[in-house]
Amino acid sequence: MSRRLASAVACGLAAACTAGCSVTTGAGNFAGASGTPDRHPVSAHRTVTIGVDLTLDNTDFWSAYIGYERQYARQMGIRLLGPDIAGTNAATQNQQIQELVNEGAKAIIVNPETATSLGPAISYANAHDVKLVSVDTVVGVGKVYMVVRASNLAYGQNACAEIASKVHSGYVEDLEGDLTSSNGADRTNAFDACMKANDPKVHVLGSPTVWVDGTAVTDAQNAINAHGSQLKAIYSQWSPPDTGILPILRSKGLLGKTMLVSDDGVPFEMCDIRKGILAASQSQPATLYARDALVYARDAATGVTVHAGERARGGGRIERITYRHDTNLTDPVNAPFVTRRATTLKVAHPVDGLPGRIHTVAVTDRSLWGNQYGARHGGVCKVS
Repeated sequence: MSRRLASAVACGLAAACTAGCSVTTGAGNFAGASGTPDRHPVSAHRTVTIGVDLTLDNTDFWSAYIGYERQYARQMGIRLLGPDIAGTNAATQNQQIQELVNEGAKAIIVNPETATSLGPAISYANAHDVKLVSVDTVVGVGKVYMVVRASNLAYGQNACAEIASKVHSGYVEDLEGDLTSSNGADRTNAFDACMKANDPKVHVLGSPTVWVDGTAVTDAQNAINAHGSQLKAIYSQWSPPDTGILPILRSKGLLGKTMLVSDDGVPFEMCDIRKGILAASQSQPATLYARDALVYARDAATGVTVHAGERARGGGRIERITYRHDTNLTDPVNAPFVTRRATTLKVAHPVDGLPGRIHTVAVTDRSLWGNQYGARHGGVCKVS
């Protein structure tokens, strides 16, 4: 898709957010994660040009992300090129990033198709002194300025902790994302390892869906038909399949009996958790992803150097993350795990060095981005 067409599509998707996603800080005093003034404010007389290239724009999460990104960019004195939408095509994404470089982007925010698909684009950008900021996906083929991403290993373990706290026999369906992507691989590996170590009497059914909603719904339906009430839980590694799975569970008399856990934190998940038909959701913070990626991209464009150990925009410390062939800096953004009521889940045998205690956030918490978005548009159930 061309940049001009992609921008028009994204603008339309973000229109609903634009009216209600304002924040209070100004461009010259943009608040960091702690609410303190930005260390590197942009002068009102200086505009920084940042390119944006995303894999998708057709989910509630990415639609909201685009809306927040446009809002924050205006406040921060940033001119956006894009977003270009690659449509899950790695070759297209590499070409689009090269075009953004040629059009004058001083830094580029990208949501890579996979962790190892951006080699040509990274090489081209670096050769032209343009740095990339990767959002939501690690990079294992080249150097980028920063990776803005929550721990997807924690996503998998959190889902396991919620399910294992209530399910001790039967079957659990894991609707896996794309296993060639770092996100799908991390969620799957952590979930499987956690279930094996902490809930060994449960048989995990793994279904690779490659992030295709229809495939996920079909796989869930097949598992429901095959195992009936012995299918005790379903872990959907992203939210769109929920809308197809819940009606199937209802038709089989299993709604509220077969647990459903998903990832994203979009308004309809907040609605379904309140209703008691969705057990939990990992809230990927669209607000922090959009804000922090822009701040790091602006820093990259203006020559700011960052180091491991410094305070990260996401609230922790900047870390180094190694994937496949490369090590890059990462901002480990905190992603709340949302349940109907706040509780503490315990994992006797945590995986990958993760903590064994997980403090969940109540779905009524007003700070959750899905709740904020819903409140500005008539409520989470109305948005749904």
